Amino acid sequence: MRLPDPITKSLSGKRLLVVEEVLKDPIGHWYEYVRSVAELNRAEGAEVTTVGHVAMEPGISAELDAIAAFPQSRWDGVYAYPQAWRRYLAVFYHNWLVFRVMSRIVRDHGPFDLLFAPTVTVHHIWGWRLLLALYGKRIGRMVLLFRFNEGFYPPGSSTPIFARSSVAIKWGMQSFARALKAGKAAFATDSTRLAREYQILTGITPDIYPSPRVAPFSNRDKPLKRGVEPLVLSSLGPARFEKGIDLLQNAIKACLSQGLSRPVKFVIQWNHPILDADGRPYEPDPELLADPRVEFITRGLDSAEYDAAIEATDFMLLPYQRASYYARISGVAVEAATAGIPMLYTRDTWNSDLVDICGAGIGWDDGDQSGLIRAIRHFADNYQAYHDAAMARRADAQAAHSSGAFMAILWGKK
Repeated sequence: MRLPDPITKSLSGKRLLVVEEVLKDPIGHWYEYVRSVAELNRAEGAEVTTVGHVAMEPGISAELDAIAAFPQSRWDGVYAYPQAWRRYLAVFYHNWLVFRVMSRIVRDHGPFDLLFAPTVTVHHIWGWRLLLALYGKRIGRMVLLFRFNEGFYPPGSSTPIFARSSVAIKWGMQSFARALKAGKAAFATDSTRLAREYQILTGITPDIYPSPRVAPFSNRDKPLKRGVEPLVLSSLGPARFEKGIDLLQNAIKACLSQGLSRPVKFVIQWNHPILDADGRPYEPDPELLADPRVEFITRGLDSAEYDAAIEATDFMLLPYQRASYYARISGVAVEAATAGIPMLYTRDTWNSDLVDICGAGIGWDDGDQSGLIRAIRHFADNYQAYHDAAMARRADAQAAHSSGAFMAILWGKK
């Protein structure tokens, strides 16, 4: 859900097609993002159709008026071949799959005023290009959103390094030049840093979209907790190595064994198996599992449960690796800022930009285990100051990521 903007029904008679091939269940941000886009547009009078995975849960299909169409997703792990040549062939195959599935959808269910694909990679770009070339008369405008980085950022560097294989998405994006100029297509991303990265790679600067999701409880006053009430420090969203889960577990153990200045409760969402750098299973720490001050969420949360977990949080733990999150956004960070929750963030990342603009929290240096421990202790010692700062900037965060701002740029009105 998100903050209700004034409803004008300005899109009455318009038809929107939202395509997310991995949409199956409530797990992860795909569902929340697509649901937000669908509800915002329906509130303004648009007719919204969604396309997702063939394994989509019936409840989601009914809620989103979704067509279960994609037999597999680029995110299903089906293309994780050890041989490079097979991975390259998979890119060509999946682009053809995108075209084949979507040509049928556009032909049988179109025309559409706007087609929005919120997760585009090299596995999709050529499929979209072919679809626009052959079925453009049934698509008023195509908006493709790129949310993953193509470049790698060495420690301390702000200049991306691109693999040779990045030329495939570079040429694919550049092939849209005429359509972009004519307004038939638009490229989008949700990060200023990521927009710069794609501009360096392709010469094309995507539009920067705000996140369409704002928690419904974000306007409630959040009273200060008394000294005897445990502070809730949460790591929400499925745990992964690139999110620093290994360092976080070690820091939590140290904080609990050494003691903090006031009672705390740690909450970690761990609802997917994790493999370490060597491909071996990485498990929750047995000591933390046995500690009543630590809660592991081991299942997917529905929207109400996830909103409740955020609302209960006093400090959001986001010790993400800079190499992965230098340019990428964190939906959890946006949710924290818009709800007035201070956060731990990695310096020189998109999350640090968010805090500078409209949030509050404590920055730490990537990979610094002792620094992570100090940051947690510092928050416990200075809880009120960070609580007040985050609440004071809540309105700024909500304005930056308002539903109205998202809708205006999606429909080309801004």
